[in-house]
Amino acid sequence: MDLGLSFDVPAERDPKKEALLKYNKIVFIGCSRNENKDAHTVPKFMKEHGYEIACVNPFAEEDILGAPTFKTISDVPDEFLEIIDVFRPSEEIPKIVDEIIESGKIPKVFWMQDGIKGEYARNRLEPLGVTVVEDSCIMRKYMELFVQKDPTYEAILRFARAYAKAQGFVLNPDPEKLDEIISGLAYNQKKHGFRYCPCRPLSGDPKEDAKKICPCFWHREEIKTMGHCHCGLFWDPKKVR
Repeated sequence: MDLGLSFDVPAERDPKKEALLKYNKIVFIGCSRNENKDAHTVPKFMKEHGYEIACVNPFAEEDILGAPTFKTISDVPDEFLEIIDVFRPSEEIPKIVDEIIESGKIPKVFWMQDGIKGEYARNRLEPLGVTVVEDSCIMRKYMELFVQKDPTYEAILRFARAYAKAQGFVLNPDPEKLDEIISGLAYNQKKHGFRYCPCRPLSGDPKEDAKKICPCFWHREEIKTMGHCHCGLFWDPKKVR
């Protein structure tokens, strides 16, 4: 029975990949209205690829990129505190970290863009359970992991994010399991021409198998009764611990 799932276990965990799979909301500190700056093109790219973004810019008089824009980190709603991505010089990192801690706006991931480093951030935030990334472009990492490596995988990941958001679901909170499911869907898309659910065997009957194209015929009832669909891609947010 070919379920299209890969059970390869990576040699070591990649915290950047885990962050980009697990979280869907990014707060960009230093986001710019200037279309020629990375602080504009990177947030725009991430928004176009399915992430919800918010911006922090003390000089902005209106929203940037059509996203909620705030004067300070303290003003950012807690619901956005998944990834904080920083476009400010390294010497400003201690001040930013202090504001994050003092305001209680603790993210899951604190990501510093190219050329930005902050041992201070590691020393202060990692004890609080925050994943800290230094000197790394979040857009380039996304391109490297998903777009360049497997465009089919990336397209399905974007579809899944968009569908979950539109329907009030969330994606599987376990990044390894989510990666496995998306890989299975991509495998089936490339092999069979459709993103068949990797958890359901195919019968060979096109009419019957059409029900197994993600989002499958049964997913709503399964989420209602079990809290998630059978393969675990879509979840009821109330059931995620």
